[in-house]
Amino acid sequence: TTRSYHWRVWQSSIMAANRMMSDIDYTRTQLAVFFVILLLAVDSINPVKMFLHVFPQVQPWHIASISIIVIIYVFISELKPILYFTTKVFFHYILSIFFRDVQIVGRDNIPTHGPVIFTSNHANQFIDSLVVMCTCQRTLSYILAEKSWNRNIIGHLAWAIGAVPVR
Repeated sequence: TTRSYHWRVWQSSIMAANRMMSDIDYTRTQLAVFFVILLLAVDSINPVKMFLHVFPQVQPWHIASISIIVIIYVFISELKPILYFTTKVFFHYILSIFFRDVQIVGRDNIPTHGPVIFTSNHANQFIDSLVVMCTCQRTLSYILAEKSWNRNIIGHLAWAIGAVPVR
């Protein structure tokens, strides 16, 4: 039964990752489209060149500059979900090394939409939050002591997963 339980936990983690991955795939598609537009601006026969021929006051670097700005905008606007996903995957693999069996009780009671507050009585403030993040299918936000927020590595990781510092 432990093996089947691990499979259920792993399968639900994959399903959550797939939902988040579809958002990342959408972002990648947007970036690919704007990259193709950028490449078409320097090709000899393409719709961009025809546009430039019809409107001679527009220069190729205008179109390239607009494409680069849009690429940067899309990347920056999707930075937090990409960071959250990569942090979640990283900690999932790290925690699977140290914790071979995590038993989740009452996962069916967690609503799929709307606000939820998870609390834990913890001996280690970081491990509990990471286990909840890696086993929950929702995107979570945390509160973190400002003292921990100001630490170098911990503060950067906390920012990446969307934590909020409190005094």
